[in-house]
Amino acid sequence: MLFLNRRGYSTFISCRSCGHVVMCDNCDISMTYHKGENRLRCHFCGATQTLPAVCPACGKPFIKYFGIGTEQVEEALHDLFPKAVTLRMDTDTIRTKDSMQQMLGAFARGEAQFLVGTQMIAKGHDFPNVTLIGVVAADATLMIPDYRSTERTFQLLTQVAGRAGRDENPGKVVIQTYSPAHPAIRYAREHDYKSFYHYELEQRKKAVFPPFSIFIRILFSSDDESALLAGVTTYAEQLKHALDERLGKEGEKDLMLYSASSDPIKRKQRVYRYQILIKLLRTARLSSTIQTIYTFAADHRSELFAMVEVNPQDML
Repeated sequence: MLFLNRRGYSTFISCRSCGHVVMCDNCDISMTYHKGENRLRCHFCGATQTLPAVCPACGKPFIKYFGIGTEQVEEALHDLFPKAVTLRMDTDTIRTKDSMQQMLGAFARGEAQFLVGTQMIAKGHDFPNVTLIGVVAADATLMIPDYRSTERTFQLLTQVAGRAGRDENPGKVVIQTYSPAHPAIRYAREHDYKSFYHYELEQRKKAVFPPFSIFIRILFSSDDESALLAGVTTYAEQLKHALDERLGKEGEKDLMLYSASSDPIKRKQRVYRYQILIKLLRTARLSSTIQTIYTFAADHRSELFAMVEVNPQDML
């Protein structure tokens, strides 16, 4: 089994002459090349573009493919082992629960020698005959701008490794990485959950992230970026004043409110996204803080629509 948590063929295309990267027209994200349909696709909004023959910016024909996805891994296996059967499991090949079960069944019966996939193959499957797992580009999830990215990398690697050697035959896991010394990768390789737990807990403590705080995210969206930024900036100032009044002088010490900033992916589906982040240091203040935030959001709904998340699972 080969695991890579990126679908498509190449993660982006760029001009070798001017450096232009082909972006989605609707989102602030690069387009992913899908070789099977010979098109570029946005993995956020689903928009597609024709693959350009020349650079859209400078007109030169030096288009280069960068990054790797499951489609490219599948192709490489076909080239290296032309007589072997390779199955690919990702959201491009699996549309229904039945098709997923059919593919898993075929692999379990030995009708294919290789199974390539995203996190679909990482957990919950029992293949007694699988003794070798390969993890491609294990560093990828470490680059995600989310305080949980280290934990999720460790979790994914541990889950994927658990697919090998589930019967009498011993299993082996090969991890491709540029960061072999990173704690998430090192402790996963050593099956050392306790050491990773203590490491990650210490990092969260230093940065005052959960469980050492309550993390609150207030997300705003609009198709007018300048009006949105001005509105969110004012909103943050007024919300800080409302919270100070509600919590009092002692409560102020337990609150860290960050100024308005853009979402890590600022524009999705032609809508701009900005956020206010709050760290609450004492859970005893949670009820009054949340009540103040929700009341404030309701009172200002005609000006800005706010979505409030407590300890959000995803920062993108």
